[in-house]
Amino acid sequence: MRAWEKGVIMGARVIVFLGLISALSYGKTDQIYAAVTGFVSLFVPSFVRWVYSKPSRKIWPWVSPFYNDSIYALFAIFMAAHITFLNVPFLQLDLYNQFWKGADIPSHYLGGLVTWVIFNEVVLESSRTYNLHWSSLRIVSISLLALVLVGVAWEFFEVALQPDMPWLYESLRNKTQDVVMELLGFGTGILMVFKLEYPYSMKKPLENAPVGFGTTSVDILPQPDHVKE
Repeated sequence: MRAWEKGVIMGARVIVFLGLISALSYGKTDQIYAAVTGFVSLFVPSFVRWVYSKPSRKIWPWVSPFYNDSIYALFAIFMAAHITFLNVPFLQLDLYNQFWKGADIPSHYLGGLVTWVIFNEVVLESSRTYNLHWSSLRIVSISLLALVLVGVAWEFFEVALQPDMPWLYESLRNKTQDVVMELLGFGTGILMVFKLEYPYSMKKPLENAPVGFGTTSVDILPQPDHVKE
């Protein structure tokens, strides 16, 4: 893990922890739940690596994002921003619902970016691991479709919660804006992956794959049974 990525992750944990303490002091129930979930989620990749240091080939594509330090850092940035917008530590400011209605713009943008790079890595590693030989266009198309479906489903989920949480109400224009911002996050992800090769490369193997997969890539694993045949 790069030193700055480790610093970002540790910094995000501190920020979210302060948000949790603040929420416990005077936050609403939803803010407390969000802070607890956010804080725990920042330890999930480390926990998965610790308990499952050598994932099997069968499930590797689905868990590969947990082993990508760069995705971990991007996720940490998103989570720190999201929790802070919901409850600025010790200032009792709910930017989303009280002071800055536009706070969900950067949140959905970062959410779209992080969600897409995760989905795209799952599809990419599926192609590599099972020798599917999918083109970059097909991989990106599948991950983009998944992003759009999840984004739209989330908006419907918020609508379903409105009777119990009326502050979640948003106009159709605002919900459309949320999806558009997620697509802009996707666009940024495309530039990062293809131009900067960050948080991973579409051509080069994953740098920090588990030891069980060798030093560089899952591509060196034995061929799946259906390929051998």
